[in-house]
Amino acid sequence: MVKPSFWAVLALLSCPCHLVLVLPLLAGTSAGAYLTRHQSLAVGLLAVLCFVSLTMIFYRRKPKPSGETAGCSPGKTGNGDEACCAPFRQE
Repeated sequence: MVKPSFWAVLALLSCPCHLVLVLPLLAGTSAGAYLTRHQSLAVGLLAVLCFVSLTMIFYRRKPKPSGETAGCSPGKTGNGDEACCAPFRQE
């Protein structure tokens, strides 16, 4: 699985409004020459990549259903006990 921080960095770098900042950094490279020559195509592809990255960030950050904690699901723990969170055990 890819971490949400990867998607956040990818979204930041691929945002079309940042193309003005990215092009000078790529000056003198073949990628920079290609992006400069085909700027409209680059803006379109980077916009799609940015949208996908933002979607993946929010897709990965879904809230957990009630009764579950970050480390375990209801009724299971890593140490073999029945209750996940002892103080919140339902009896």
